[in-house]
Amino acid sequence: MRLRVTLPAVVAAALIASTALSASASARLLLGIGDESATAFTNPYFKALGVKRTRLVTSYNQALVAPTSVDLWMAAAHATGEQIVVAFNPGVGDKCPSRPCSLPSASQYQKAFLAFHKRYPFVTIYQPWNEVNSTTQPTWTNPQAVVTYYSIVKKYCKGCTVLGADIEDVVTPRKASYPVYIKTLLADFVKAHVPIPQLWGLHNYEDVNYFHSTDTAAILKLLPGQIWMTETGGIAFFETGALTVKLPYSLTRQNKATEWLMTLALRYPKRIARVYIYNFLNGGPPGPGNRFDSSLLGPGNIPRPAYVTLYVKYRKYLS
Repeated sequence: MRLRVTLPAVVAAALIASTALSASASARLLLGIGDESATAFTNPYFKALGVKRTRLVTSYNQALVAPTSVDLWMAAAHATGEQIVVAFNPGVGDKCPSRPCSLPSASQYQKAFLAFHKRYPFVTIYQPWNEVNSTTQPTWTNPQAVVTYYSIVKKYCKGCTVLGADIEDVVTPRKASYPVYIKTLLADFVKAHVPIPQLWGLHNYEDVNYFHSTDTAAILKLLPGQIWMTETGGIAFFETGALTVKLPYSLTRQNKATEWLMTLALRYPKRIARVYIYNFLNGGPPGPGNRFDSSLLGPGNIPRPAYVTLYVKYRKYLS
């Protein structure tokens, strides 16, 4: 397939230099790209990749409180034939981890999910809660709630694909540490007499951007069944809320991390079936308004090296 847009010289040169797909790649792996912007789906570079799978993170009560902001995204994704994964976050108005940051009751969550499912019936893949063990989420001290939300989605979304939980590769504090959290969560499924799920989400930014595999390998041992890397990617710049720079701005490192991400995913063909790279748009100068930048396109919609890598080596897994 040839690009239908005029690429910058650096991209065109890379395409001429190497058009071969990765020889070690497994045909079982499927790639997707997550982005909260509806304009991603009409972007010519997004179209050039032939993306067929995408992921949205939105408030669990979005359909009840402020659906119009999601309507545009859903319409754009659905119109282009995307297979959509939805992951739920804290409610509209919550400011987790600061207050307010509420954990919805079973009845609140059920009411909100039924409204969402009715409004967007074409969505058939769900993650009942996003990054359950992250300290930015109210679920990190309450894995029982994760079991409850999973059970509700399974009950009211017949035929849907429902992931058991969305695990982040964090190791501190102890309750959020993925080994402790996963063991507690699995025990809570048993206590609730809910069959242990055989499909899970993983966010392995630590492994991908620090170029190791320790956490991914450990989580694969702790969780049964199949794993989807539902949110991951090479990070160009990352600064904490306390303004501590963890990853200085570097497109070279972002590109290398993207390559390492694919190496990790392809290392476990029997366990890792999907990868959702985050994200596509909104890359810009590092600063207070852009503390986390993993975008494949930079300012002015210019493809970054990580985009070129995806196009040249891994495009077939996106289509």
